[in-house]
Amino acid sequence: NHSQVISNVEYLFHRSSGVQKQAIDYKKWDEEPDNILKKELRILEPKQLSFATDLKNATQKFFHQANTSLKIRRNKNLNEKNEENVLSKLSKDSSILITKPDKGRGVVVLDRNEYISKLETILSDSSKFKLLNQDPTILRENSLTNLLLQIKNEEYLTQEEYKYIKPVGSIPARLYGLPKVHKSEINVPLRPIVSCVQSYNYRLGKYLANIIKSIRNSTYSLKNNTDFLAFLRNNSDLLKNNKMISFDVESLFTNIPVNETIDIICNKLYCTNPKLRPFIPEHYFRQLLDFATKLTHFLFNNKYYDQCDGVSMGTPLAAIFAEVFMAHFEETYLPILLNSENSKLLAWRRYVDDTFVIAKMDADKEKIQQTLNSFHPCIQFTVQPETNATIAFLDVLVKRHENGFDTTVYRKETSTKLMLKWHSLVPRAYKTASISPLVTRAIRICSTFQLLHNEFEYIRMMAAYNDYPASFVDQIIQKQLNKYFQSEKKENQIKQIPAEKKKYTYIEIPYVGRASYDFAKRLKSTLTTNDPTSDLRVIYKTTNPTKRFFPTKDQLTANQKSGAVYEIQCNDCSKTYIGKTIRQTARRLKEHEKDAQKAALSIQQLFSHSKASAQNNNNQKNILYGRIKKNTNTENLRRSKRIADRQQKHLSQQQKTTIESIQHIPNSALGKHVKKTAHSINFRNVQILRQDQRPYRLLIQESIQIRKKTPALNATDTSVPLYVFPEGTNNYSNQSTRNTKFPQQINHILK
Repeated sequence: NHSQVISNVEYLFHRSSGVQKQAIDYKKWDEEPDNILKKELRILEPKQLSFATDLKNATQKFFHQANTSLKIRRNKNLNEKNEENVLSKLSKDSSILITKPDKGRGVVVLDRNEYISKLETILSDSSKFKLLNQDPTILRENSLTNLLLQIKNEEYLTQEEYKYIKPVGSIPARLYGLPKVHKSEINVPLRPIVSCVQSYNYRLGKYLANIIKSIRNSTYSLKNNTDFLAFLRNNSDLLKNNKMISFDVESLFTNIPVNETIDIICNKLYCTNPKLRPFIPEHYFRQLLDFATKLTHFLFNNKYYDQCDGVSMGTPLAAIFAEVFMAHFEETYLPILLNSENSKLLAWRRYVDDTFVIAKMDADKEKIQQTLNSFHPCIQFTVQPETNATIAFLDVLVKRHENGFDTTVYRKETSTKLMLKWHSLVPRAYKTASISPLVTRAIRICSTFQLLHNEFEYIRMMAAYNDYPASFVDQIIQKQLNKYFQSEKKENQIKQIPAEKKKYTYIEIPYVGRASYDFAKRLKSTLTTNDPTSDLRVIYKTTNPTKRFFPTKDQLTANQKSGAVYEIQCNDCSKTYIGKTIRQTARRLKEHEKDAQKAALSIQQLFSHSKASAQNNNNQKNILYGRIKKNTNTENLRRSKRIADRQQKHLSQQQKTTIESIQHIPNSALGKHVKKTAHSINFRNVQILRQDQRPYRLLIQESIQIRKKTPALNATDTSVPLYVFPEGTNNYSNQSTRNTKFPQQINHILK
């Protein structure tokens, strides 16, 4: 993707060369996201010119090496093309849906109709979900923005907080399901997950979660398996002569009572501890919580739903709402079980919706379950007792014995040996990261050297199944063991004075093998030469992921997308227009369409006004001349003058709107084209060329597309100057055959 690489390099130059200090007023993007900024052509200083030249040379060399590398790889791996063809054919089969399981790695093939039916059954619960008539995204974005503006104007939000939370270019959240193959092999249930990234209340949820996290601490809650292992060590004596039970909350997220949880949160924040009290007044805080939870809508199977109660997995507040409510549940009801005289429960720990309980040998698990289920109508537990003094909790298998307990790594029966393939075209660090966590987990969980050895053997077997060299795996195992068993540094060791912090700059480049590493080195060297205090961090992006063949979420229409470079065509000629918007495309198209309609109306009224004006003038002259002629020798009567003035006033009011329409000056290039030619614009078939959520990078993408396609209706040849690649992608795209006009000033600068 030459366009994306060039855009990222131009953006790197923009941030690192110093040209951005006066080139962009970002406040305009917040107040008027579609305001076309004035094109500023600035003369580069010698240092900036050298920096731009070095970046261009490095990028051109990368393009050449990448193309060569990919051709060689294709020739060596003849099956790769066949695999892509198979994946492509499978993706076009509308009767099936291919996805991953809810837990672990694997590939699950589902009947698409059955998949849709199962999710719609979940959504049919009217106490939890409500079907909507239309997409409420834009209306709710406007409502939330108005509320945030009101809170900011009352000085309860800072400008930075307001800009962070304020939604711009929101899209509807989208629901999909992951099959719980570990629960049942027949009639596999689905776990509903809502993808909320870029939804109108996503950042609001993250902002509120940061405030609420101060009250989420619970005595009975575990953060991870490290906490669980520490709990076991501290209670090893209890495990010798007692039994283990696991209780699981059924569909916790869906069954969280939202109103009750909001009351709990506000009570703890505003009434319990003054130190935790937020600066925002409680009535505003409750309104924000309502927006973040009860007004969460999503798209599934081309239908829009509201979640009336409960929280969806995938939303920013889901985990913290579940934690706050369960902590309150435990604080309220657990003392009844743990502190009573005849209590059979000795210890209780919980991770999200799974609990680990140590109980007396004569404890009746069904009776305990019945008691737990009687506490709250929304919270119901299932029970799983130990088997042969063994029970699984999280990813730990616990086996108790007379001397205490042993622990090892637990894998579900449905676990596969699948992992990232060794021959996958991904950075080597990704392959290291696929083995290293497995080794670290084994060292942390396995309680004996024999259990650790057994786990290492399994890791070696799984790695070999995925074509990993044995030496590569052994090297990682040795490294992690050294890291774990190395002695701590001596306290009296001389502490080094921390070096001056560098400025980190980030860039994303496609990963195509060795060529990407070489490109990264050249970019780092170039940036350091330009600014020794800067340090470049490279993010490698895989170029051909398998998941692109099998989307599980509803696809958005062109009008719903945001941060887009779009192309619009005239219905009556072949001329096109390329524009950009950081907001929803629908918003920008309405503005274009309104301007074009005014332009079309002005043309229609121009002709009718000309005829009517001529006719009215003739009639008026006849009336006036007739009266004047009739009363040539007498004074004007007041009544006659009053009638004439009234007629003139009526004509003026009638013509005022018409004259304003005729005098309408279009704001957009499309409106000007309509007024000039009387053509109509095709607003119903807009093509999205590129997407980017960063405002300046979006301008760069628009400039690149204008260079590439040379649309006849655009008033300018770029939105922002392209300093490194003034020609755009024309030298790297076989599809571009038209001549492109380059500004002589930029060519002169870069020469």
